[in-house]
Amino acid sequence: MRHAKQESGFSLIETIIALVVMLVGILSTMQAISYGVLSMQESEKRALGKEAARSTMETIFSIRDLQAFDPQTGEPYNWNAIQVNDGSNGGVFLDGWNPIRENPGDDGIFGTADDACPAVNPCTVGTYTNSSAVVTGFERKIEIYDITENNVARKRRITVRVRYFVGQLQREEVESTIVANLPVG
Repeated sequence: MRHAKQESGFSLIETIIALVVMLVGILSTMQAISYGVLSMQESEKRALGKEAARSTMETIFSIRDLQAFDPQTGEPYNWNAIQVNDGSNGGVFLDGWNPIRENPGDDGIFGTADDACPAVNPCTVGTYTNSSAVVTGFERKIEIYDITENNVARKRRITVRVRYFVGQLQREEVESTIVANLPVG
């Protein structure tokens, strides 16, 4: 009597289960890679946002500490210049969200009329034109509020906000400090 030899192998169901397990592994790996790329982009944009906020804050301090000059008048900026311009207060900083340009303009101060104009146009103030590139995807807002003590404003709270998007999510970097009206000697 002859016995038929039994062949062993994978059934169709075992093959399908193996393919599903392999597919889950591949999809998990792809998701981890895309999360890593998104995280890297966010880190890069966060660093750029922080640097833009810090640079702006440094130029604001230069008004007080270095006696920065107004290129239009040739006069040094004073304490009154460290304000968001409301049309009557002598402040040099533009209100609201504005594009960030690579060059701070003729006055060397970020957030003023010679570098914070709408992105589609170069910024022209007097005879100076700032046509430097706009940092794409980033906007800056400068907020300055008086701190009054004994009915005198000798300090100001300065907040610089830089916003950007990572994918569809809006992110914001904030630098904040208090500046005092120190006598210049």
